[in-house]
Amino acid sequence: MSNFPKMNRRDFIKTATMGFFAAGTLGFLPYEKVFAADSLSVKTRYGTFNGFQGKNGVSTWLGIPYAKPPVKKLRWRAPEALKPSDKTFDAKKFGYAAMQVDDAQELASKNPQSEDCLTLNIWTRGGKKNKPVMVFVHGGGFQSGGSSDPSYDGANIAAAYDVVVVSFNYRINVLGFVNFSSIDPSYEDSGYLGIKDQVAALKWVKENIAEFGGNPDNITIFGESAGAISNMMLAVLPAAKGLFQKTIPQSANSYMYNTPESSAQVAETYLKLSGEKNMSGLMKKTSAELVELYVKVKNARAAETVRDYLPTCDGKYLPANPFKALKKGGAKGIKFLTGTTADEWRYWLLYMDNFFEILHQDYPKLSPVMQKYTAKSANAAQVSEEIYKTWLNGRPHTEELFATFANQLDWRVGQELASEYQSSFGDVYYYLFSEQSADERLRSCHAIDLPYTFNTPCALAPNPSPQLIRQIQASWTAFAATGSPDNEFIPHWKKYTAANRWTMELNSKGCMCHNDLNTKALQDLRYIYET
Repeated sequence: MSNFPKMNRRDFIKTATMGFFAAGTLGFLPYEKVFAADSLSVKTRYGTFNGFQGKNGVSTWLGIPYAKPPVKKLRWRAPEALKPSDKTFDAKKFGYAAMQVDDAQELASKNPQSEDCLTLNIWTRGGKKNKPVMVFVHGGGFQSGGSSDPSYDGANIAAAYDVVVVSFNYRINVLGFVNFSSIDPSYEDSGYLGIKDQVAALKWVKENIAEFGGNPDNITIFGESAGAISNMMLAVLPAAKGLFQKTIPQSANSYMYNTPESSAQVAETYLKLSGEKNMSGLMKKTSAELVELYVKVKNARAAETVRDYLPTCDGKYLPANPFKALKKGGAKGIKFLTGTTADEWRYWLLYMDNFFEILHQDYPKLSPVMQKYTAKSANAAQVSEEIYKTWLNGRPHTEELFATFANQLDWRVGQELASEYQSSFGDVYYYLFSEQSADERLRSCHAIDLPYTFNTPCALAPNPSPQLIRQIQASWTAFAATGSPDNEFIPHWKKYTAANRWTMELNSKGCMCHNDLNTKALQDLRYIYET
């Protein structure tokens, strides 16, 4: 049995809706602390930054500001560019994590927090210039997480492969993803500030990464869970055009977004529970008071919050429907390497042994895909159950079959369909990660790919296969360098298209490229996305 905490049904629903895409760190083991061996100074337009030689001789800079602190009058405002500076800054420790609640699965939540959180980190092995750049976007359900989490340590990738790795923080939860424009129209950006922060970080990288040895014209973004959803949104976001050329969304679904109307309901709840009458009152709240208010709102909206902190797609800044935008060529020219784990939903067994019983009972509430499909139905539960029974095709219900159904609908089918759409406008390489967890119940669950991506052992993968780590890191970095994941450690990785759905299955038993690995499920369930 896992030693992770168990919850009752109501608490579980609150947790699940709070962090549907909270990948967590899966109990990552402590990593070796890094101390400065000597100073590395890099001069940029925004100051000189003194870094250090970290583990494995990797040149490291931590906590570099990429935008003005979003505090005081800049709270709930779009990030503002820094002014040029000739000052010298120490870049030897991580910046503050974004404001958030304490979460046992999100180690960044244990670190010092502040609204002044817009910083980034850089790792490189040194040596030659003009290296491929890989920018990581952290997960956490748009409500938690941060770049200081040891599971996202970029040093291991930079030490093994000749790339520059970047990570950064962005605003989350009430400070980054609540649409307060319904209360005050001047706060029109508040429903997607975290995405605007990501764009600001990418602009800083584009402008300054050459000083750290990176090629500003060869940038790949990658991310897992909420970070992967962010990747999908950035790919179709006009404001992000030209800031990167390739993307690696790990366990994403571009169907996961909020609407202005739905997000406005969240904002109204904040105002009501705060006791304030307008945004001026909310502006007077301290950071700690806003976090307390976030918890109150989460509790009050426990049965409704599956989409509460997803980015608000208003059709002005973000496309009104990112999934349709992708189908229409919104990410034209961007190369994709994407996929899912084989058993995403099993991650939530960490919180509740009878998870799939609860998921089945409350599926229209806990599945953003089913919630959106049944939104106009008078009886969402009945519609959901009919869809499931049709998929069963006469087979008797079992927990195993429902787990397969939910995993297909919420993860694999959505990302394969997105890959099909994108293949008309750019190269797509698709994978299925099927390595098993150390906890046999969880199989190949959500986020189990992280310790293999970063070579950071965790409680569910205390001894990750060195061979699989090498295969994934070699594939990811080859894609970042050339646009193709082909490398000497895996079979030839063929492109994914509607006609030939080539999928690289990744596990330590032997990676293999399959054709039409998931075609039947895609045919059976794609109408949920396309109706």
